[in-house]
Order: sequence, then C-alpha cells, then structure tokens
Amino acid sequence: MQLMSVYEIIAFYKESGEESRRHAEIFAGFFGFDVRYEKYPEKEAQIFDFIKEDTVACLFNRDFVNVRKCFRYAYLVQRPVLIFSNSCAPEAYRYLKLPVGYALENKEKAVWANFFRRRNALLDIELLIPREKDALIVEMVDNNVYFTEKILTESGAVYKKREVGQSYEKLLKSTLREQESSLILMSLPLRVFPVFIPYPLRIYRRYAHTTVLFIPRDDRLYIPCH
Repeated sequence: MQLMSVYEIIAFYKESGEESRRHAEIFAGFFGFDVRYEKYPEKEAQIFDFIKEDTVACLFNRDFVNVRKCFRYAYLVQRPVLIFSNSCAPEAYRYLKLPVGYALENKEKAVWANFFRRRNALLDIELLIPREKDALIVEMVDNNVYFTEKILTESGAVYKKREVGQSYEKLLKSTLREQESSLILMSLPLRVFPVFIPYPLRIYRRYAHTTVLFIPRDDRLYIPCH
C-alpha cells in the first residue's frame, strides 16, 4: 500500500490555540494532515517565517482577527488559506463546492481540489458553472470547466456538475450566502496594490456565511504581459 506524504497545516491564534482547535482538528483529521498551532506574530510580514516546505494550508478564525487582516495574511503566506468562524459547521470539510470562473487562476483551484480529493476519496466535489452573456467570457469559462473536468476525470475523481443561470459574481454571492455545510473554494485574485481589495474578496467579506478555502495565485505559472 502506498503511503501518503506527510503535510502540516498551521492554525493561527490570537491568545490561545483553542480559538482554532475544533476546526483545525476536524480539517486535519479528514485529510490526514498534522496540525501546528502558532500565535500571530507582532509584525504581519513575519507570518511567512512560520511557513515550512511541508506546510499545505493556514487557518484563520475571523472571529478573532478581522477579515481585512486575514486577507493581508493570506497574501503573505503564499499557501491555501482557510478562513472560518465558530458559527461555521465543522462537517463542511466533507463537501467541496468549486465555482468555476473565467480567470486563469481558476485552473489552480482545480489542481488543489484534486489534491484534497486524493487525500480523502470521500470528499464530495460539486462544480458550479455560471452562465455568462459575453462570448469571450463564455469561452474562458468553458476553457476552465474543460481543464477542471480533465484534471478530476484523469485522477478518477467522482464529482457533480451544476449549471447555474447567473454570472460568476452573482454565483459567488448566492453560494457564499448559503448556510449549507460546505467548503467553498475561491481563488485569491491578483492584487495590484496592498491596500486594494479585489472584488471577489469584497463579495466574500459582505456575504460569506460558510467556510472558504482561498487558493493563492502562483506567479511562476504565468507569463507577464504588461
């Protein structure tokens, strides 16, 4: 039997590890990760010092750190970031919803969704497909859907696909509003200025009622065109 590689997640806390323990233990247990608890550093930029090669995700409880600060940490750690609150249902980690958008970064969501599915084949994956009007946007979405399905199919993953009669942004709003027990996969968009909050993150900040796993943009995969 082939053994899975050992990875860790870091659950950050403000005063005590108990702030994140419940969700961290359930998330790590379901996917077979080790858990390390670390206190937020005095300076935000120092948070990257906690990251190791085998660190696969960081957890932030938004009940103890405001969302804007969670976003700043998310861009600094350069790892998938799980943002949750104590009101989020811990059973959410068994159900993954992947809204497929038009940006290139959506392909990275597919790769990470497949990674988590390989850690636990019981993960229930649902692709949410928007309906766009602009022909170019439609083509971009179709391209990302094709890539996502190819990744999942070639790895033997079982998944569902649901077409939603809304644009991607409206799809995000409706999905984040849901009180369902599910984990939403979102891209961490390209940020032009440190103080700028991209629109998808503003949607999250206003509407999110469930746990969200933000996937960072890996700039090594892109060719600058400006």
